This record gives sequence, C-alpha cells and structure tokens, in this order.
Amino acid sequence: MKKLCLCFACVGMMLDISAQELQKAQASMPKNEVYAGLGLLNDNQILAMATDIVSTVVTLGYLVRPGSYQAFTPFAGYRHWFTNRFGLGGIFAFDANSVEVYNENDRTQMRTINRRYMTFAVEPIFNYVYKPSWQLYGYLGLGTTIVSFADATFDNGTKVNVSRVPYINVHVTPIGVRFGKEFGGFAELGYGYKGILNAGFTYRF
Repeated sequence: MKKLCLCFACVGMMLDISAQELQKAQASMPKNEVYAGLGLLNDNQILAMATDIVSTVVTLGYLVRPGSYQAFTPFAGYRHWFTNRFGLGGIFAFDANSVEVYNENDRTQMRTINRRYMTFAVEPIFNYVYKPSWQLYGYLGLGTTIVSFADATFDNGTKVNVSRVPYINVHVTPIGVRFGKEFGGFAELGYGYKGILNAGFTYRF
C-alpha cells in the first residue's frame, strides 16, 4: 500500500512539474513576430503569364504579346501569437510584370505596359508542433490584390486607358517550418499570393 501511494505521489509530482514547465514556456514565449521573405512563382505572375499567352485583344484595335515576369515576390508581415499554437497576422506583398501592346493596323507602334501588384492580407496561423527552437505550422491567408497599369502612349498619340483593379486573393500553406528562437528562418510550401516555395527570416519579441 505504501509503495502504491508512493507511486501515485511520484506521478503527481511529475505531472505538476510538467504543468509548471508548460506554463513557464507559455508565459515566456514572445507574443509578437515580424518577418520578411521571398516567394517563388506566385499566382499573380502565373495568371498574368497565362492570360497574356492566350489573349489576343486587350482593347479596341490592340493586340498583346507576353512581356517580362518576375520569378520572386518580396513580402513582409507581422503576427501576434495569442498562444503557442495560434496566431493572427497581416502581410504585404509586391509584384510587377509587363506586357507589350501594339496596334493591329500598325505593328511597329508598340509600347510596353507595366503592371504592379500590391497585396494586403490577413493570415490566421496554427502550429501543428511547437518547440522553443522550432515549429511546424500551416495557415490560410485572405486579402486583396490591387493591380495598377502604367499608361502606354503610341507614336500616333493614341493612349491605352488604364486603371487600378482590386480583386480577392488567397494563399494556402499546408506545411511550413520555422527554426530558431528569437531570430530564425522559415521555409514554406503552398500556393497563392506569396508563391509556391517561400523562405525568409523572422524575429520574435
């Protein structure tokens, strides 16, 4: 009986120590995080490239030809961690590409239209695994991309009217890994406004 009581006492002490360690880790975990990185082939670039290839008419009397595209998308963001499992943050990403436009009646009159994309999004994030020195996580981002077109003026004085166009954009990252404590790095696999493969640096405080 004494041995059984002693066994229960030891188990209770171990559980109490584990709970204290968990509370200590939770209390000491930084709540704020800033990060910056690059994404490879995001949806804006892929969609623009595909549209330019299959499109023939941009507006009345004008044709298009694919121009230049960026492989990498720079982005930066901030997160607030409510627990060591769940956080919520915002992100800004920037993109640019171009398309060549010319008059079908005079193909020598060609100009390049530059397109710029600014994406603002909110991202809830969840840690599948949390360790002080590394985390395994996933998240879903939802936001708005605003694309602006630079004016193109032809030699004959004709202008292609342009505007800023907003649209809803998303990003899905089923798997990502962060390594390091306060200063660290991350790598992600997903698809959307960041890119298929994303990597960068992060700081928690």
